[in-house]
Amino acid sequence: MKTLGEKFRILRQKKGVNQKAMADLLEISIPAYSKLETSITDPNFSRINQIAEVHNLTLRELLDVGEEGVNEQTQLIKQLKEKVSELENSVIRLQSKLIDLYDKDEQKK
Repeated sequence: MKTLGEKFRILRQKKGVNQKAMADLLEISIPAYSKLETSITDPNFSRINQIAEVHNLTLRELLDVGEEGVNEQTQLIKQLKEKVSELENSVIRLQSKLIDLYDKDEQKK
């Protein structure tokens, strides 16, 4: 399992920015940010949340960074939720068509 500092570094590198840019985004000094990445300093909850927001991630997604198996599971869960949503929408459309057909049949009587 990767440390928070390693996760911060991975995210920063994916964003394609240097430590100065990240420090500026977080409104902290470059040494302070560097200490977060190297795990010299343990971040508090609000700092972790702030870093997640800078990367447009939820806390769960931030904690999953660099954890291969977890990322695959998270992606699979997301795909399955999307599929369930699509199927629910299909059921709603079919129910609507069935109601329309029933109404038409009733009007013929």
